[in-house]
Amino acid sequence: MANLQVYSSANVYVDGKLLAQEISVTVRRSTNSNPVSTVVGGYSGESPGAPTVEIDVDNAVPSGDFELNPGAYMGNLGVAEISIFAASRTITVKGFIIEDSFTHGVSAAAGLSFKFRGKYDGDWT
Repeated sequence: MANLQVYSSANVYVDGKLLAQEISVTVRRSTNSNPVSTVVGGYSGESPGAPTVEIDVDNAVPSGDFELNPGAYMGNLGVAEISIFAASRTITVKGFIIEDSFTHGVSAAAGLSFKFRGKYDGDWT
């Protein structure tokens, strides 16, 4: 008999505002370290890099207006703070919305996606 459990959902906030139209979110954390190889030892370890967090958000677009206008952040490289609540934990990152895209098609919901990049300041708490 399988052990059944309830799985986490996620809530995304940008500057304290819940993205209620969020469809999906992806969080990628990277050390951006560089491999160190030596003649004798071969692969010997990692040299520290500039750690980053990248977050991709996909949002549905209601007919009245966009829930979030990424262009308001992108035009002047305004700093945004993204918080994600998932699995009884939170990650909060300050950084920049660096890219967005709008999609629409026949028999498909209109969508707005954006990419965010920020400083890796800590772990899920």
